[in-house]
Order: sequence, then C-alpha cells, then structure tokens
Amino acid sequence: MMEFRKRLRAFRASMKIGWKIESNWTSAPLYLLYAAIRPLSLCVLLYFLFKVVSAAPSADPRFLAIFVGNAIFSIFGTLAGGLSWAIISDREHYQLIRYVYIAPTPFIWKIFGRAVTFVLVALSSVALIIAVGAWWLHLPIGWSHIHWLYLLAMLALGLPATLALGLFFAGLLLVTARHAMLLAEGVGGTLLLICGVLYPTSYLPAWLRPLAWASPLTYWIEGCRRAFGVVGFDRHLVWMPDWLLVLVLALLTALTAVASYKAFNRFEHYAKRHGKIDQTTNY
Repeated sequence: MMEFRKRLRAFRASMKIGWKIESNWTSAPLYLLYAAIRPLSLCVLLYFLFKVVSAAPSADPRFLAIFVGNAIFSIFGTLAGGLSWAIISDREHYQLIRYVYIAPTPFIWKIFGRAVTFVLVALSSVALIIAVGAWWLHLPIGWSHIHWLYLLAMLALGLPATLALGLFFAGLLLVTARHAMLLAEGVGGTLLLICGVLYPTSYLPAWLRPLAWASPLTYWIEGCRRAFGVVGFDRHLVWMPDWLLVLVLALLTALTAVASYKAFNRFEHYAKRHGKIDQTTNY
C-alpha cells in the first residue's frame, strides 16, 4: 500500500509539472484555445474542400462522418506527439531527465502523469471542434443526437489504445535522436490515411485493408461516429453491431497496450545499458 501511495504521489506530481510546462506562458483558457487551433483549422478546411463537391456539406451525412472522424483522430496527434516532445524537452531542452529518472518511482508512472495533461488538452480540443461544427457549420450535432453512453464507452476504450501508442513513441525517443519525434507525426499521417478518418476503408487497396482492420483506431473512430448518429459510412464495418464493435475495440486495445508496455520496457532497458537516458542530440 505504501508503495502504491508513493507511485500515486509521483503520478499527481507529474500531472502538475506537465501542465505547468505546457501552459506556463499563458492562462489556461487561452492555452486550451491555442492547442485547439490546429485540429480546428483542419476541420474547417475540410468543410470548404467538401463544399467544392457538395453545395450543402452541413446536410451531407458523409461530411459529418469526416468531421467527427477528424475531430476524434486529433487526440492521437496531441497525445503521441505530446509524449514524444515530453521526452525531448526533459532530456535535451531542460536537461533534467536524469533527476526525474533516479527518483524511486518507476519512470513509466511519470510518463502516465504527463499523458493525462495531453489527454485533457485533446478532449477540450475535440469539445471545441464539435461545438464549432454545431454552432457555426450547422452540423446536425446536438445533445439529443448523441448516444452519450456509447460515446463514453468508445472513449474509455479508445483513449487507452491511443495512450499505448503514445507510450511506444515515448520509449522509442529514449533510444533515438531528437529528430525522431517527427516519427510520431509521420505515423499519425499514415494512420490518418488508412484508418477510415477521411474516407471509408473500402476505398483502400486490398493489400492495405487488413492493416486498417488491425488498428484499434479504425474501430474507435467508427464507434464514435455511430455515437454521433452516423451509420453506414464504411460498408466494410457497417455489418458489425455496436456490441461487436465494442468487443473488437476492447480486444485490440488490450493487445496494443500489452505490446506497447513491453516495447517501452525494452527501449528503457536498452537506454539504461547504453547510457542514452540523458543523451543530448542537439546537432
């Protein structure tokens, strides 16, 4: 019990430090607005792009599917990119990772604490995007249109999967140079194209579809769409009932979490053996 309390204190301290590091230059509302600008801009850009092929994007359920999918997927970019930058900033910008690392609490608990900050920022960005879609773009999004219980179930399963992928990139940054943080953005761009965010997975080449169906993000985005009342966007997933979608997402989330946890431990072990924990690569 005492050991658990120590880890919990380290977790809370890491949460507070993470928030201070990210938002120390401004007030909390302004920082949350700043963090939402990029994903919000992309969603608005998609609206005007869709307007080229449809006179009324707000009335087209396909655009609603794209809008919701992009809003939910922005969580991955915030979390995976944020954890990657957290390693780089602690190791090479502030150069204090060695002091954080020698604390008695396992380093991974500090990573989880930092992740909470990015999750809260990402969720606030999604809320702002959805609000802009409902009030400014006049999308059919309202309290009565959202299946809240199903949405909460999807978030409860999808956020750990996203966190697990972010943990993998954090571990990878322990053994690579600082420019490797761009790998998270590169992988995010690849997942954006294959996970049914902007178009159904049925539009993918046949050899890419199994990769899309093996990703928990595909089912997470599909489930969140259904929570917002969008059904039938992807004909390769429309046959799955809601309960089966939850079951598949839960299974893939568990597999992703286990694989990422083991990968992080391997990266950490390698970094310790080769003296890379506090390396600087600012060349």
